[in-house]
Amino acid sequence: MKFQIEREELLRGLGRVQAIIERRGTLPILANVLIDTGDAKITLAATDLEVGVVATLPASVEAPGSATIGAKKLFEVVREFDGEQVSLELDGNARVSIDCGGAHFSMMSISPEEYPTLPDGEGVAYVSLEAGLLASMIDRTIYSTSTDETRYNLNGVFMEGKEKRVRFVATDGHRMAMIDRTLQEPVGFLDAGIIVPRKGVSEIRKLCDETDGGVEIGLGDGFLIVRRPDLLLTSRLIDGEFPNYRQILPKDHKIRLVIERERLVHSVRRMSLMAHERSHGFRFALADGQIELSASNPDLGEAREAIPVDYTGEALETGFNARYVLDTLSAMTCKEVVLELSEELTPAAFRPADDPDEIAVIMPMRL
Repeated sequence: MKFQIEREELLRGLGRVQAIIERRGTLPILANVLIDTGDAKITLAATDLEVGVVATLPASVEAPGSATIGAKKLFEVVREFDGEQVSLELDGNARVSIDCGGAHFSMMSISPEEYPTLPDGEGVAYVSLEAGLLASMIDRTIYSTSTDETRYNLNGVFMEGKEKRVRFVATDGHRMAMIDRTLQEPVGFLDAGIIVPRKGVSEIRKLCDETDGGVEIGLGDGFLIVRRPDLLLTSRLIDGEFPNYRQILPKDHKIRLVIERERLVHSVRRMSLMAHERSHGFRFALADGQIELSASNPDLGEAREAIPVDYTGEALETGFNARYVLDTLSAMTCKEVVLELSEELTPAAFRPADDPDEIAVIMPMRL
């Protein structure tokens, strides 16, 4: 293996795989990046056995071959070079020579035959969608995924589709976020629904930020695949059953409030300063013409704030986790949010006033 490549191209590719690299795993090979040559190009591949990425970069290839090198150290080395062209050459099977300008490095290599096989994305039916649309659906749901490893089926975003409608749902058992959108093409491969782990969803979100225009998504054998011409991202699916989220959705409501989102965000944030460190709870009291938010902590003190609202009716008092409310409101981009309530201990629904296809549900707290 021998090739030359522009330093900036190589640095960009190595930077892309850093988040995927498994640094603490039991397999040393997973700390390496797999470099393989092609026709006037090279590929950089990395995986942690859950998420994988293959980046394609233009290069001048003199001799075909492949090698694996410690990804973090190679990135650091290339970053410190001050030349424009980098040359890599495999010396035997154990070392890779790296030259740039007057600098020369020789790094240890593990045989590429030991590297896990990554899905190649071939033979998969793909659907195109705008990267911005995919990013917005992830932003509206990923915050509700669970971080409790014992509830593995909640550790990701549930994706399902019917005809040209696609839906993302996430829940941690205390809150839920859901969004629907219409695509240009049908998404039949999502009919039964899939659960994509949080790390995979996060990497897809990064890919969207790096992409102008569209990406393609498809379903492989146990993997979700997202690709663009120069990059292939795969995420192993969670093998579990997602809860029946439709049972969580409120069927009706007695109270409907329209509140300026930014005003509510700042008020809840102020209450969170005095909320108990463990529960993050604050009181939400509704009466004629106003909402009163309050929080108290025996070690700190108390806080209280009133927000005027257009409401006349029965008084209602409940409690919420301030962090959950802030996560929900921060994920929305609307000017006004609709809050739907029924009883003190029934779930509350938050909706953007201008988007009927988005909803977040938060369970109340006893305070």
